Amino acid sequence: MFVVACLVSTAPVTVVSAGTGAWSAPPGDGPAATTSAPVGADPGRASALGSAAGPPRQTANETNNSTGVLHENPDEADDENELDRLLSYLSGELNGDIGASALRLSRGEYAAARAALGDDYDDSLAKYVDVEGETGDDRAGEEYRTVGETQRAYVDTVSEFRETRREYEAARQAGDDDRARELARELTRLAEDGETQSARLTDAFETISNRTDGDLTESSARIGAVQANISERRDEIVSREFVATRLSVDDYDRNISFTDPLVVSGSLVADNGTPVAATTARFAVGGQTVRSAVDPDGSFELTYRPTRIPADTSALVVRYLPNDASMYQATERVVPVAVSQVNATADLSGPSASPYGYADAVSVRAAVRANGTPVADYPLSATFAGSSATAAATDASGRSTISATVPATATGAASIRVVPDGDDRAVTFAPATASVPLETEGTTLDASARETGNGTVVVDGRLETDEGEAVRDQTVAVSVGGRAVASATTDQSGAYRATFDLPSDASAENATVSAAFDGAGTNLGSSAATASVRLSDGAAAGGSGASGGLPFDPFDLAWVVVGTAVVGLVAAVLLRRNGAGDSLTAAVADESGASDAGDTVDPEPAGTGTTALDSAAAALDAGRPNDAVVVAYAGVRESLGTAAGVDDAATHWEFCDRCVDAGVAPADALESLTAGYERAAYSGLSVSDEDAAELVETARSLAAPVGSGATEPLDSGDGTDSSEAVGAVE
Repeated sequence: MFVVACLVSTAPVTVVSAGTGAWSAPPGDGPAATTSAPVGADPGRASALGSAAGPPRQTANETNNSTGVLHENPDEADDENELDRLLSYLSGELNGDIGASALRLSRGEYAAARAALGDDYDDSLAKYVDVEGETGDDRAGEEYRTVGETQRAYVDTVSEFRETRREYEAARQAGDDDRARELARELTRLAEDGETQSARLTDAFETISNRTDGDLTESSARIGAVQANISERRDEIVSREFVATRLSVDDYDRNISFTDPLVVSGSLVADNGTPVAATTARFAVGGQTVRSAVDPDGSFELTYRPTRIPADTSALVVRYLPNDASMYQATERVVPVAVSQVNATADLSGPSASPYGYADAVSVRAAVRANGTPVADYPLSATFAGSSATAAATDASGRSTISATVPATATGAASIRVVPDGDDRAVTFAPATASVPLETEGTTLDASARETGNGTVVVDGRLETDEGEAVRDQTVAVSVGGRAVASATTDQSGAYRATFDLPSDASAENATVSAAFDGAGTNLGSSAATASVRLSDGAAAGGSGASGGLPFDPFDLAWVVVGTAVVGLVAAVLLRRNGAGDSLTAAVADESGASDAGDTVDPEPAGTGTTALDSAAAALDAGRPNDAVVVAYAGVRESLGTAAGVDDAATHWEFCDRCVDAGVAPADALESLTAGYERAAYSGLSVSDEDAAELVETARSLAAPVGSGATEPLDSGDGTDSSEAVGAVE
């Protein structure tokens, strides 16, 4: 696999500690290696632009490397040391992102903690895994993947814990005891999730440190301090809100099965021996919830039928689950058992007799019983013609609906097959099948071809069934004069697109392009189409690009020049194209001021950020999410810039910091919008419609207070709860 890793090592390597927050020069008299960054980039901030603008890097590799390797392809790096250097470099990048995220998390800066493990981290991880594969060694790729997924989830858990604790304190102050207890239980759940996630991170950090030359001790300590704080807060709240309980169990028969269920009797009392004041109680046993009546003296009896637990289970946990508003605390007991597996039967009701064609929906009903007793809440797995089908767990009557869509590969006598979702459960059954009658469905293929210059031709079209259903994941062969020149695969909408150079003996003026779909081996009929090549001049070709009418793709151009000036100008063009007028040109020119500091232009009388936000919404509706984010950000700059006293020459992160310092915008929201703007403007990647819509709404919320005359500063400028520091120091 071809992997490009940019290692700037023609001079002593600069080493950075993620805990210092600043770049440190290497020892020696030689010049330090430098890394270029966009104008005004903050070296201490996690950025979507990569390591140059991202957080400081945490690494233990402080050796000086004098052999330069630029854009090294591991396929051509025969020396094992070259690949080791690549891995060491990428490991440093990943460790730096991990360290920056842990640092921001310890400060309560959750948006920044998430951003530090964003696209840059995923990109470095992909390269690390590729190079790891080249070496044939099992290094730390899987652990880095675990850390990325787990630490992002942990940041969300900590953030949610803080927000829920705020709600809890508000409920207590309002005297709403029921609501306070509900929130206290939610805090308990979040703290337990955090304990699991932080333990997984600590283990992964240790593995990474052992397998690489990096040291994640500092990150581990920060995560541990955050979790210790959360657990301490949880314990305080639990002791304040709940009465401890005890669960006792009488003698019982340990040999159990689905047909010979577990019957447990015992008593449920408060820690001081007082019976629990409840008429019914819920217990969690073996992944099921069982209800039991509770007598005035606290005695109870429950019945549990094992279904989904492993057949070799030797002990079960019986856990008392108080209602959310209850004053009582959960408690549990471990009960030894010996499980015998029971064979059940699964019956499938066949589909209707009508034949099914491509993309038709098929469903059957399954019923699972053991000795005539319905097997409830049992997980099923199903397939149809080699493709996965949807199967819900059985309901209280032991029934489930199996749903599937006819794939193109379903031919002949295809069947829906249902099996237990897991091996060696307490209940099992033999696979059950239901035959599905199929028919071949005709297709329609269309094609158009156009010249883009220098003999290059683009051919595109759609493949559909005769009923108008899009046909996806099928190959369309393209030929000219009977000679194959290209092929393409249809996407989810049935569309395909292929680019090829005309054969030397063919001319665009008289060439005919043929497109053909061969339905052999599928339940689809074959189809074909032809098209003459449509000639186009350079201007017409340029106007059909991704920019939607601009003579260039602004984000591709931004990647090429790697400069903030171009993006500012593009934002102005987008505003004009979306009808926002010229009033925002000066506002978005903040990114271009550094490119021509000697020229000043007096802006026209400014409109409001609302105009830009309306244009951003229009861009969203038109299917241009990147445009929408850039324009929305420009509107926020216009709305907040004057209130914060930020001049137009400030970069986007300088603008963010100054607005937060001035108290005109919350840090989390403005940092989130700024990071989204970076991705839309610089990364060359597409922002999803959902993310773009969320960013536009964030921009609208940021612009609204200033636009409506609100001038009071916010309580916190960095997204941190001023009453709580979630970390090692309170």
